[in-house]
Amino acid sequence: MSTVQRVAKNTGIIIIGEIVCKIIALFTLIYLARYLHPVEFGKYSFVFAYLTFFGIITDLGFHAILVRDMSCDQSNTAKLIGNAYVIKVLLVIFAVTLSLVVITLTSYPSDTATYVYIATFTLLFSSFSYFYQAIFEANLRMEYHLIARIIFRILLAILILWVIFSHGTLMQVMFIMVFSEMVKTLISYAFSRKFVRPRFEIDWVLWKYLFKESLPLSLSSVIWIIYSQIDIVMLSPMKGDVSVGLYSAAYRLFEPLIFIGSALMLSLFPLMSKYYKNSKEKLIKSYKLSVKYLLIIALPVAIGITFMADKIILLIYGTEFVNSATTLQILIWGLVFIFQYRIFLDILVAMGKQKLTTLSMGLCAIVNVTLNFMLIPILSYNGAAIATLITRVILFITSFYFVSKHLQVLPIHKIAIKPVISGLLMGAFMYYFINVNMFLLVPFAGIVYLVALLALKTFSEEDGDIVKKVLGRK
Repeated sequence: MSTVQRVAKNTGIIIIGEIVCKIIALFTLIYLARYLHPVEFGKYSFVFAYLTFFGIITDLGFHAILVRDMSCDQSNTAKLIGNAYVIKVLLVIFAVTLSLVVITLTSYPSDTATYVYIATFTLLFSSFSYFYQAIFEANLRMEYHLIARIIFRILLAILILWVIFSHGTLMQVMFIMVFSEMVKTLISYAFSRKFVRPRFEIDWVLWKYLFKESLPLSLSSVIWIIYSQIDIVMLSPMKGDVSVGLYSAAYRLFEPLIFIGSALMLSLFPLMSKYYKNSKEKLIKSYKLSVKYLLIIALPVAIGITFMADKIILLIYGTEFVNSATTLQILIWGLVFIFQYRIFLDILVAMGKQKLTTLSMGLCAIVNVTLNFMLIPILSYNGAAIATLITRVILFITSFYFVSKHLQVLPIHKIAIKPVISGLLMGAFMYYFINVNMFLLVPFAGIVYLVALLALKTFSEEDGDIVKKVLGRK
């Protein structure tokens, strides 16, 4: 199997598996949000936003470094994983302890604190599941990770539906989250042994190397969480649980769409790391194609949801969450920029320029916190959404600048012109037929977009050659 076919297979597996996981997760979330209502759903969302800050400690940027190093040289994998495993144990113990101490010392309501005490132990299991994922990524065998995730999602859905139909409590939901994460981790562990058996030979030189290489990424992760989760943490004390619930309802619909870009980059990142050392020409080609196709995918999604946000919210959550529609309209445009800066950030890591990702996200964290302080008191959850969107635009600009400086200046305006024109035609079609049933409007709007892309000759002969390679044709 050629490299292109391996990437295509791995990407396809990720996309199919993620679609299954996202559908199950969305189904579960809809029923959970409807059952809990905005106040309790706000508490639920706050707990896991809070724990995200401590989840950073459990990884500290080691994941990307492990994938990179295992991809480039597999001869030392057993020793590398063994040392990383010991480091992981120490980090997890520290993160769990710190999360419990901090919530105890703060003035949050007792029920919220209790939820955190229980849910904190999801960190223990999810961090190791993420650790095993690095092994699957490096070997382009993400199907094993996805099997574990699908089982996790099915188990979690069944148990949460049991709580709902038996009129259970949010406390029970927290215990279910911990149990389900434990099952997923055990399955991932079993699969990981197919590829490597850790060799526990403590190597302080290797520890020093891992911490040195991952430090910029760990700082980036801290900054990333500050700018991606601080809105919920700030909304809770400033505007209450209802605002958190309404904002989270919109964000949870937007968040699953990010997996499309992530699926492609999970497969391309190991190859980009190789290409940087072996073939700059191939690195640039993969860079150009990633930008082009992720833009083609993101634009119609953003345009479509902008026109149908109110219908989507009412269909999924009901009238109690109707005010989340505007929030969703704002957040969805971040998808266009997320897809692009994910490419830029991964390329910088592949080139060993992790410090620049830290610099980019550091600026974004400052901007995001500042904007949230300014906008949340005035616009509540919509202010948080605007702050998030502006921050993503800034991260797009800064990361693109660094990639352009150290690799190549990509003419994004030329790449974007045809997809943008096609998107505008699709948007005009949706605006004119906005009163048509949503389930009829969406496929016809998609056809308009695709026809416009083809009419404008958006796809080149080179694109066709790559498709043929993916399909295995000569």
